[in-house]
Amino acid sequence: MKVSRIVVILLFLLLLPPATAWADPWQDYQRAGELEAGDPATAEGLYRSAAAAFEASGDLKNAGLAWQKIFHLYDRQGKLAEAGAAYVKEAALFQQAGVPDWAWGDTARGESLKSVLRLFFPVPDPGRITLAKFEPAAGTYLGLYEERGPAGNDYNRVKDLYGRQHALFLGYGHIYGPGNFVLPRDAMEKARQVPGAGLVLALEPNGGLEGLREGDLVAIARELAALKIPIFLRFASEMNMEGTNAWHGDPAAYVTWFRRAATIMRREAPNVALVWNPFDIVQPEGVKAAALEYYPGDDYVDWVGVNFYSDYYLSGRADQPGAGLDPLQRLDYWYRIFAGRKPLMVGEFAIAHTVLSPGRADVSRWAAFNIRKFYRTLPLLYPRVKAVVYFDLNESDPLYTQAKVSDYRLDDNQEVLTAYREAIAGPHYLEQVGQEAPGTYRELEDGMAIQGEITLGAAVKLYDPFISRVEYYLNGELLGSPASPPYQLTVDFNRLPGEGSLVVKAYDSQGRKAISRTFTVFGSAIPVATFTPGQKGYTINGQAQEMDVAPFIENGRTYVPLRYLALGLGVPEEGIGWDPSSQTVTLSSAGHILKFYPGRAEMERDGRRQALDVAPLNRASRVFLPARYVAEALGYRVTWSPARQQVLVIRE
Repeated sequence: MKVSRIVVILLFLLLLPPATAWADPWQDYQRAGELEAGDPATAEGLYRSAAAAFEASGDLKNAGLAWQKIFHLYDRQGKLAEAGAAYVKEAALFQQAGVPDWAWGDTARGESLKSVLRLFFPVPDPGRITLAKFEPAAGTYLGLYEERGPAGNDYNRVKDLYGRQHALFLGYGHIYGPGNFVLPRDAMEKARQVPGAGLVLALEPNGGLEGLREGDLVAIARELAALKIPIFLRFASEMNMEGTNAWHGDPAAYVTWFRRAATIMRREAPNVALVWNPFDIVQPEGVKAAALEYYPGDDYVDWVGVNFYSDYYLSGRADQPGAGLDPLQRLDYWYRIFAGRKPLMVGEFAIAHTVLSPGRADVSRWAAFNIRKFYRTLPLLYPRVKAVVYFDLNESDPLYTQAKVSDYRLDDNQEVLTAYREAIAGPHYLEQVGQEAPGTYRELEDGMAIQGEITLGAAVKLYDPFISRVEYYLNGELLGSPASPPYQLTVDFNRLPGEGSLVVKAYDSQGRKAISRTFTVFGSAIPVATFTPGQKGYTINGQAQEMDVAPFIENGRTYVPLRYLALGLGVPEEGIGWDPSSQTVTLSSAGHILKFYPGRAEMERDGRRQALDVAPLNRASRVFLPARYVAEALGYRVTWSPARQQVLVIRE
């Protein structure tokens, strides 16, 4: 009786779920909510516990909600880097759960807090790509909407205003219904008068898709053909803007009409390139993807465009800050989807220097910084963005009928005007359709071998809209700290033999380190000599040699036999001397006389004594010391290769 009862109890215990399965994540979640205000650290731990339990059980929605709480906790405490990481986790969980819009309310703030650091270097060849109509192999066309700007009467004045002529000019055409269309003939004619310029035509079916007729499209195509300049036709762009455009809401009909327009233009107007051009709304990527329902297919699209604006406040709302949103990041999603297939165009883009609503505020410093950063960093991050059209407009203009949120003008603010002129001055930006830049950029990858002098540039995004500097270290040595985008620094990898550690650190506006990345790189220097601890074999100019003793490591320092080191550095046999009475090693080479004293932490160079941080050692009838003292005195440099576990001596 007792035995059977024990067996029953044991079976019951074996069938019980693990202790963690009894835990109710909702208890942790609710308790965390009670503690948020007074004990945020404990609340964070409870939210993390709840999130882990939810995720383990497959309840990704509630796991995302728990991470959402963690994101807000960090943000309120000013732990901005941690908040950015929490937002990434939150958005990923909602995406996996099939509810990406649940992160929508956090998107603007969350995206602004994500920190990114990537390195790039120039290459002369953009690689094997099939070029689209009017696409340059390398470089980006400068574009401008100038109908309301200071050069609105004569586009040839643009070069005087901004320092560079622009290759593209934006104009708007409208189709109000059958037989009722209006083209921007004044802008078309002014663009035609600029040598090498093209027109970006935003053709909008304001009467809805049902108001379109093939005959009208044929008439428009023939008029565009007669212009005889390159035309980039943005047909029914921003189709993903619900409640704004009459051509939104029926993806199938949209695709049908875009394909008809493309077919007609290719038949009637060979000078027209078709541009499919959505608007980038600040939303999680799962929500942005809805625009792809309107994509007509690669066979009907020459270029892919995207429009976006950088406002200090989103939609004119003080509770929706946009200052931390990096405008470059607005390209990420579209670039990943399309860059392998199509060139990209920023169809409309601007950065506000004055807030019109809410209130009125001068944010010129923010605008100038971001203009420089956008244009200077764009070639690094997005080499297949081949055109950028700046929207030079003040939304308080009476003719502008949409929300009056920002002033984007370039010419009325000297700080912004200077920033724009400087930002577009480089050879990457093209002044005529058909021009090409001298090269493009490639991203630095961990473990990459690099030869020669390379100018590295950093694409950096922080939780702080301003960045004070970026520091570059090679094998622990600070090489430089540029303070202006794209934080470029020239590094001579001919000085690096084999493996090296490249560390890059970015600092926020308060001088605090915000993000750091470490790259293993392999330089192109050929060592003059190599020594391996514990091995008697060594090399001189790549030739294998043999010693009668081996280097060794003591107290974290590598000691090399002085005689063989000297031979490796070109000191002749007769230039190596040992005086047993004074216990002195003398090296004579290249006009220099060096003296070392075993047991004494000093050396003598050409009669001048110098302190050493360690003393030479006398072992096995040989004098040993760290290699750099001799090498540096004779004009060489010493480095340690972790991969080879060797001392490398190279020429300066």
